[in-house]
Amino acid sequence: MDWRRPFAGVTRLIRKYDRQFWTLLSVQLIVAVGFGAAMPFVSLYLHEQLGAPMTVVGTIMLVSALVASGGRIVGGEIADRIGRRPLLLGGISCRALAFALMAVGIHLRWSVWTIGLIFLLIRLFGAAVRPGLMAIVADMVDKDQRVEAYALFRIGSNAGWAVGPAIGGFLVAVSYASLFLLTTVASLIGLVLVALFIQESRRSTVTERFVLSRVLDAGRDRRFLTFCAWSVLLFIVMGQFASTLAVFSTGAIGISEAQLGLLFMVNGIVVVLLQWPAARLSARVGIRWGLVLGCLGYALGYFSVGWVTSFGFLIGSMVLITLGEVTFSPTATAAVASMAPEDRVGRYMGFFGLTEALGWSLGPFLGGLLLDRMAGQPVLLWGIIASLGAAAAVGFSLSYDRKAV
Repeated sequence: MDWRRPFAGVTRLIRKYDRQFWTLLSVQLIVAVGFGAAMPFVSLYLHEQLGAPMTVVGTIMLVSALVASGGRIVGGEIADRIGRRPLLLGGISCRALAFALMAVGIHLRWSVWTIGLIFLLIRLFGAAVRPGLMAIVADMVDKDQRVEAYALFRIGSNAGWAVGPAIGGFLVAVSYASLFLLTTVASLIGLVLVALFIQESRRSTVTERFVLSRVLDAGRDRRFLTFCAWSVLLFIVMGQFASTLAVFSTGAIGISEAQLGLLFMVNGIVVVLLQWPAARLSARVGIRWGLVLGCLGYALGYFSVGWVTSFGFLIGSMVLITLGEVTFSPTATAAVASMAPEDRVGRYMGFFGLTEALGWSLGPFLGGLLLDRMAGQPVLLWGIIASLGAAAAVGFSLSYDRKAV
């Protein structure tokens, strides 16, 4: 048997995309290691170390939705008008500074509201970079390769999440500030890679004068707006991931912070292992049913959390949640890229990012309210959250236009 045969598929895949694509994927991986180490512990720090009620934590996350939504919209417009590369360089630089400031603030034990303000800056710059990153991938690959390309990006990102939370679970025993020092260093490494190896992928074709109201033009596309409306329901469910789920797991179930890091590591490992098969499944069943299956995976996974009594059971719930993630996320991003006119990919990505940021921040707010009031009724708590995912599945199955892609 030829020993090279098992590697032939990998070799073909590597040659399928150019060096810039793999460099961006590497940046995504490195930054995700740092971000994954810190993000799961933000809500825990605010709640357990600074004594903020979960309703306050949820409110901070909700306010961050407005900031992040603005960042997504403005980032998408910058990507179309000025270019993808300047957006990446500027956004990553500013985010690295915000991470460093967070490390200082935690070390000096600044107030809940000061830490919350720094968190808003982190959300702002991260949200602004996202549309440019997704747009540059759309520029680099053919339309029929986008689900595959975005799936590869998610593998890179979640490989970082597989390592990051485990590192964070141990670093938090040293100090919460060390988490954000790691994230700062990871961001700086990503910045250097972009500066050295990434070129502009598309010259601006936008000649119209900038008018703020035009930034929201994507929302006038009724087909796209309907797609975003159903998506926001699922993003609310997704938003429980690093807030309500983390606090519920350590408080109600009683797992340790190190076990919480391992739990999020399971998420990253499952994505790395199953993202590729899930992307191929979505390509086989079509965009509509890929979206539906993803929503149902999330709904079933979060509903099962209400019945959890042990760490092992919680890992099973995380696997179900992650199955929903690997099916829905790259499929949805590819759908947005395909619905957008070629000269408005950044704008559409920005508008969809607004939807994502809104849902991810409404999620912790809603979850915080429910957790404060229903901590003793976990089945009802997680049943309400899961019902939003089921509703999104129904919405996509009835309304998604298969001609959109």
